[in-house]
Amino acid sequence: MNDEVACTHCGDTGFVIVVDARGASRARPCACRRASPEATAGIDGILDAARVPKRYRDCEFDNFDAWGEHAFALANAKALAVRYAEEYPLSDRGLMFMGPPGVGKTHLAVATLRRLLTVKAVPCLFCDVQDLLRQLQATFDQKSGLTQLELLQPVLTTEVVLLDDLGGRQFSPWLEETLAHIVTTRYNDRKATLVTTNYLDEAPDRRTPTLEDRIGIRVRSRLHEMCHLVLVRATDFRSAVKRADHHRMPERVTPRREGA
Repeated sequence: MNDEVACTHCGDTGFVIVVDARGASRARPCACRRASPEATAGIDGILDAARVPKRYRDCEFDNFDAWGEHAFALANAKALAVRYAEEYPLSDRGLMFMGPPGVGKTHLAVATLRRLLTVKAVPCLFCDVQDLLRQLQATFDQKSGLTQLELLQPVLTTEVVLLDDLGGRQFSPWLEETLAHIVTTRYNDRKATLVTTNYLDEAPDRRTPTLEDRIGIRVRSRLHEMCHLVLVRATDFRSAVKRADHHRMPERVTPRREGA
């Protein structure tokens, strides 16, 4: 068995650990990782390879605004994401961004991916959970041309994967088995996973399901082990923007009739 390593600086891990003036450890990409073809593809090529949707291409930490009455909570969520990106891969645990719709969870998650992709040349993948489930169900039709293995392989093997909108599909045994396979495989292989979800561990009222209700107790329990929880407590930013735009609209002018 050949135990030789190609890079003597990082031992082929792709990272070197440095300690700053305050004694905090940070992982920096080794020169061997920065020289990889993926690292020189340009930002558009990197985001394309990571399957980041065009809607989220501009999501960065610098343009995430901690605003309004929830500014402190939003700033704290951002700080946790920035710290995670700075320290990766010191821990193989990921992050779970949990909060109501429209508060910036996906923005922060994509900003984390972007930092890992562009600064540390970490292979990452954006995965819309609902789209993945629809594609997997389509494989039941033998004419689809794709197998479940082909669809799942990148989600199972990529170094860092973002599972966006977890819990968006109504619970079923098949859904639980599928999600359990994904998260358990990544957990066993010590691969970091980022998650965004609109569902909480404790529902605000009896009519609202919890995350466990949507994905099953096995998957939720595993995610507790896999991810640090980032609660994003705020009001819906998108709704606020729409209301502001509505108030800025000019009053409707009724056209004058000829001769009036």
